Amino acid sequence: MMKRIAYISILLVWGCNSLIEKSAPLEGNFYIQDGWLAFSSSKYDEADKHFNTAIETNDERTIYHFLSSIGKGWTYMYNAKTKSDSVFVAENMVILSGNYFDAALSILPELDNNLIEAHDLMNLYSGLTLQRAYSAKQKGANGIHWETTNSDLSDKVEQLYRQSITYSFYLEPPFVFQYDTSLDYEDII
Repeated sequence: MMKRIAYISILLVWGCNSLIEKSAPLEGNFYIQDGWLAFSSSKYDEADKHFNTAIETNDERTIYHFLSSIGKGWTYMYNAKTKSDSVFVAENMVILSGNYFDAALSILPELDNNLIEAHDLMNLYSGLTLQRAYSAKQKGANGIHWETTNSDLSDKVEQLYRQSITYSFYLEPPFVFQYDTSLDYEDII
């Protein structure tokens, strides 16, 4: 009888321990993939949350931060297009997009080249190319709208266009942005 109780107790303890939910976060790739799935469905707030989770649950300046920053850059840039009712909000989102692309660019030299896939680099450089051009276009339109001749603004617009052109040199045909296949090398250039 004692053996039977001991046996049942061991089974209960072992069985209950195996059913305890693991509370450790998933690896960063899972959150990044979920972020791109949400992005592809135009669910930009959801995509942003997934990319944030990948950043928050992984060590700083890792491949996960690099990939998540690229995802956040694209997310803010595409989300800006949906904010046509507020020029100020759209412009801030484009600026944030650039900040995230810049963050990814700053991490790039620290990463092991074996961890970086070619399409990730193309996503970064195409994002930088479009973000800089879009930002220059916004600033140029604002200058015309305000009917001013602001030389500082003109210099900034020219600088952004030059950066856009520089980043475009890193793109290789036939690039197609895998998360919006209507955007390809020709459109970006």
